[in-house]
Amino acid sequence: MTTHTSLYESEFHDRPTYGLATPDANFDIAIVGGGLTGMSAALELAEAGFDVAVLEAGLIGSGGSGRNGGHVCQGWPTDFDKISGQLSPEAADIAWESGMAAVDLLRSRVKNHKIDCDLTFGYLHAALHKRQMDELDAMQDEWELRGYDQFTRLGTQQELDEHIGSTAYVGALYDTGCGQIQPLKYLHGLATAASCAGAHIFENSAIKRLERGGSQKILHLASGGQVTARIVMLCGNAYLADIGLPQMHTRLAQVTSSILATKPLSQNMIRQILPTGAAVADCNAALNYYRIDASGRMVFGGRASYSNIELGAVEPDLRRRMSAVFPLLADAETEQVWSGRIGITVSRIPHFGRTDDDIYFVQGFSGHGVALTGQAGSILAKAVIGDATQFDVMSSLSHMPFPGGPFRTPALALGMAWFKLRDRLKI
Repeated sequence: MTTHTSLYESEFHDRPTYGLATPDANFDIAIVGGGLTGMSAALELAEAGFDVAVLEAGLIGSGGSGRNGGHVCQGWPTDFDKISGQLSPEAADIAWESGMAAVDLLRSRVKNHKIDCDLTFGYLHAALHKRQMDELDAMQDEWELRGYDQFTRLGTQQELDEHIGSTAYVGALYDTGCGQIQPLKYLHGLATAASCAGAHIFENSAIKRLERGGSQKILHLASGGQVTARIVMLCGNAYLADIGLPQMHTRLAQVTSSILATKPLSQNMIRQILPTGAAVADCNAALNYYRIDASGRMVFGGRASYSNIELGAVEPDLRRRMSAVFPLLADAETEQVWSGRIGITVSRIPHFGRTDDDIYFVQGFSGHGVALTGQAGSILAKAVIGDATQFDVMSSLSHMPFPGGPFRTPALALGMAWFKLRDRLKI
């Protein structure tokens, strides 16, 4: 049942297609990677009058931006003190507002460009035991001190029952500022908007080598020929392959996550398991995350692999996880199962950077990227257009390389095994 095709691709019959890059073309800006980061940057740059090209190695959406769980989450993918501790109070405020603006940007683009992508709001951050609930309480306190007012604490089973038909959790935060989306439709909506604004979008246009030196960068196409540009943005994240910069490679690790979609459930079943339609993520290091999509399917993700090897048959494990949360779904039929790659950093803070010869990059959204990737693309674009305020703050954050050198993948897997054990032991 596990496939290389996501449910989103299977149901998106009228997806737009784009041609191959034209050899010997020249642009102001070349963006490598046609996911949410690259397309967001392209839209903003094209609207500002730049001649910009997006170069996607496969089809638009074939990477993580079109294969993820569709969860739209506020803020940064880590405790904010990991960011604020490196910054002055003024710079920390800029970083905070930058992260919290991500969902607003997504919402405004859906509205302004009339993107049909099933965007809805309502989210549960769910605690499996007391330590996790204590962490959620601390998160609520910190966020509310900074003015966020979208949380409702659910501390009893009766309060949980209003949103979720499961006894797996001891509590949760219900968040009206987070939600869900059909990510591939949203990505193609951005691509259409960027194209209408004048951006050039190319599929099946992999770059095999980036040649630097002088004012122009030369991007050598795998299919032959080359594209030149004064500014290059590397926006491929975990799918960037071999053309990333050395400082990028050592600070990014690839994680494989898998998703199962059931066949559409009855409305009665949906009312029993997720009566308010909230999307859910638990607080484990290797978390489960799930939602009911617009067609009534349970879209259940998890089973992260940090060992960088083929996952094999993931369906039995995902079904076990899903049934542990919702015993009512033990016999639900599976429609599709697929896997994809996530890029993570040591700190779980996205890694922004720029070289002296105008190569910009961002990577490492650590499973939190549906809204944040679009904001990251906007931050890159603004820096090029002339307002580098947010970029300068985010690129000033230090990022440790992953330890272990050639052994960093097994070291990462071993470290993650400890966090998984800690979650299981509830310590």
